[in-house]
Amino acid sequence: MKISVIRIFTPLLLFFYTTNAQQNPRPKLIVGIVVDQMRSEYLYRFYDNYSENGFKKLMHEGFNNKNTHYNYIPTETGPGHATIFTGTTPANHGIVSNHWYDRKSGKMMYCVADSTVSFIRSSTDTSGDKSISPASPRNLLGTTISDELKLHTNKRSKVIGLSLKDRAAILPAGHLADYAFWFDEKSGNFISSSYYTDILPSYINTFNDKRKSDELINTIWKPLLSDDKYRNSNPDDSEHEKIFVGRTKATFPYDLGKLKHKNGGYSLLMHSPFGNTLLTDLATTVIKEENLGKGETTDFISISYSSTDKVGHDFGIRSKELEDTYIRLDRDLAELLAFLNNEVGEGNYLLFLTADHAASDNPKFLKEVNIPTGTYNPKSMTKILNDKLKMAFGEGAKISFMDNTQLYVDTDAGSKREVLYKIQEYLNDFEGVKEVYLPTGVNTKISNGDMDMLLGKSYNRGRSGDVYVAYHPGWMQDWEYGATHYTSYNNDTHVPMLWYGWNIKPGQSAKKYTTDQIAATLSMLLSIPFPSSAQKETMQELFNDY
Repeated sequence: MKISVIRIFTPLLLFFYTTNAQQNPRPKLIVGIVVDQMRSEYLYRFYDNYSENGFKKLMHEGFNNKNTHYNYIPTETGPGHATIFTGTTPANHGIVSNHWYDRKSGKMMYCVADSTVSFIRSSTDTSGDKSISPASPRNLLGTTISDELKLHTNKRSKVIGLSLKDRAAILPAGHLADYAFWFDEKSGNFISSSYYTDILPSYINTFNDKRKSDELINTIWKPLLSDDKYRNSNPDDSEHEKIFVGRTKATFPYDLGKLKHKNGGYSLLMHSPFGNTLLTDLATTVIKEENLGKGETTDFISISYSSTDKVGHDFGIRSKELEDTYIRLDRDLAELLAFLNNEVGEGNYLLFLTADHAASDNPKFLKEVNIPTGTYNPKSMTKILNDKLKMAFGEGAKISFMDNTQLYVDTDAGSKREVLYKIQEYLNDFEGVKEVYLPTGVNTKISNGDMDMLLGKSYNRGRSGDVYVAYHPGWMQDWEYGATHYTSYNNDTHVPMLWYGWNIKPGQSAKKYTTDQIAATLSMLLSIPFPSSAQKETMQELFNDY
């Protein structure tokens, strides 16, 4: 009798499952969430302080890959967002850093700068920041997953990118986006680019006119939970944290309204958890006003939370301020998920959450706890190197720019090969330098196979530096407070990867995946083409038993 019931019941289950899949062959909406500077461990170190409906809901009701990494250098915001949504690395998508040295102009190039476009603001907004460059995705090479969705549906799908940072809104949305909106730190409004539109949609004007940014900038930031709940972070009164102008300590509470005048005005919102709250409010407004997930084709929205990065840079990865920011982001995510379930429908949207990079400890903190560490200063290193080059080659050879991983070299002093070899020799004498690589064909034989692979994915001939420098673990650029990132070590590469919603079965995996596999996975889930340079390997666990 039991066998008969099973034989009858199993086909019925398969029938209902197959029928449901046929009724809903694709999700109504893709929601791509990027949390700026989020280490994978934050899912677990702060776990006890999360609600049941934010991070925990995604972890338990969705699929959690616990071993997701970046596979290039430097690990920064621009390259991170470009990699997630193009499915490839800087070698192909061309966003080699947030800024790089442009050899033709002899100037620095910002990753989304575009002098051919202009800012689009509210008609009443006259206080925008005139010191920053207008922006667009034109520096991004190849297509994104959102571009391919647009092309596949003959542009019927809507695609919108949102963030507090311009690069984090623009790069995920791709070349064919309907809109990208980001926060203007001078006016407290969300703005866009003439690349997308001549005027802001009326609902963005209405959102700006409500002055939610004024409400939040006048908030007193104090811990959301009782002090005993923050036991996995350092004490509030810890060293190596940013002290805002007008304060004598980096301790709660922070009266943002009093601090704003001497600490960047509305930009202070980005240095608090309330920037994430503002962005969540914008996201729900955009989804509702644009009717995302209500059409015949799949729509796409990217939401990049930037305040986590600013707070991390200010206070460090073990600060009470950072933990409180994640606790509050958890509540923002819970609000977003509840809204999506009500507006789009539970099971009708596919959401993924990852980060554009992770973060490392402050070297001063590492020294205090007896972990090997050290610091270097790119400016002073550049001066020393240029002095040596002048002695060796005269005025004809110099380093035009050096950041944390790359050096750009200008020379008309004979053989560039000779100059690069000399730079390699000089750099090897600096304390903290582990290896020096010349990826331009001068020195193609690299003994470290892992670094060979890493540089192959990092180096873009037109935009990357002539020399790459790798430092020992724990070594970072000298800075006064907080955390930073950009290395190829696990501290900076290991990020979360959560999938939730449409056709995603609960589960987890410890298999290593890289962030450039996200776009390919989405392509296969949606049955649309890969982005032009995307790698082809997908996260197989998401397809098992379907």
